[in-house]
Amino acid sequence: MKRLFPFLLSAFLFLGFAPIANAKAGPVLNADRASTEFTASALTTCSENARFQQRASEASTPKDIKRFTRYGKALCGDDGLPHLIIAPPIEPWGAWFNRGHEGDLLIPGVMFIYITGIIGWSGREYVRSVRGQKNAAESEIIIDTSLAWKCLKRGAAWPLHANREGKNGQLRERDNNVSLNGPRG
Repeated sequence: MKRLFPFLLSAFLFLGFAPIANAKAGPVLNADRASTEFTASALTTCSENARFQQRASEASTPKDIKRFTRYGKALCGDDGLPHLIIAPPIEPWGAWFNRGHEGDLLIPGVMFIYITGIIGWSGREYVRSVRGQKNAAESEIIIDTSLAWKCLKRGAAWPLHANREGKNGQLRERDNNVSLNGPRG
């Protein structure tokens, strides 16, 4: 039962069985203002967008011309600027219907999380390995580069290490070793 609930929760979140909340229709606030509703269907390919073509024709440097050529494959709004398309992954297999935009946010986001994980895990490994030394504080100030490189190489596999330590119970500190402010009770 202890493992069933996380499994079911993950499955329901992945498959999108969470109900969508619908607000009851009521009086419109700020009716005098322009609508802020946005739909992806209002976007056109930048190479076919008139405002984007106007901006592209004003490009003067080779760098700008190359950038406008690259952005010609993206989707632009009425303003002639490229927009990121991030489909809601609520429906089952929703990401498969919006193929071709993985490089907009998904791939850079995963790369960012992986690289920051490497940095964090390597720092954690370094601090844990110098903890038992005679001058641990000095080793944190004056970095032992050979040890730091070893920790950085081990940090590249941080998802595997974190999974293993999470299952073993070594990832977090025990509750009785954590000091709390105020009375315990």
